[in-house]
Amino acid sequence: MQLTAIFETWHFGDGNYPPLQQNELVNLSFELQPNSLSKCSPDIGRFEQIEDANYRFNGTVLKIYGDLPRHPLVIVQAGNFKFYMDSFSKEVSDLKEGDGCTGSGCLMLDYYIWVEFRETYRDTPNLLYPLRVTRIRSVKIPDEMVSRFGNTSSGPTSLCGPSYPPIAVTEVTRMTDAEESWQFYLVDLDDSDIGGDPVPQTFGTSSV
Repeated sequence: MQLTAIFETWHFGDGNYPPLQQNELVNLSFELQPNSLSKCSPDIGRFEQIEDANYRFNGTVLKIYGDLPRHPLVIVQAGNFKFYMDSFSKEVSDLKEGDGCTGSGCLMLDYYIWVEFRETYRDTPNLLYPLRVTRIRSVKIPDEMVSRFGNTSSGPTSLCGPSYPPIAVTEVTRMTDAEESWQFYLVDLDDSDIGGDPVPQTFGTSSV
């Protein structure tokens, strides 16, 4: 399995993840932020890369945890890959366990909502995947997408698909947790060369 996921730099300040480096072994869970989503007939499913962290999928809803304060947490299996969604339009708010669904969106690292609280969910599927970091790219968010007001600024914390020009992308071998305005990382991951030893969960190890 090969994946590309978005790593937003606010994870450093929140203590979610440490800076990753090339060839490091990690154990991660993932969120998909859909930009399109609809019901379909359940089938064996697929999870296909469009470009970088942008994917299309067909899948089956495994679990729905609807007692969260903001949104239901929807666990989907798409082929051999499982992820969660917790942000989508009201048009598909009637998804039920066992339903088929199809859509596209951005693959992100789990920001905490599954990995931190998985012990509290009933019969939760395992969404953790042991993987090796094979490539890291730093992406600078274009200045025209950032609004500045005196000493403050606002803008997107990441971009998906063709929203960033090639000139904004820089190959790196290690992330840095130094304060760097308006950038994010694209992380390529692979499970083909991880050995047989258990890989510790990566979330929450930033202080180690």
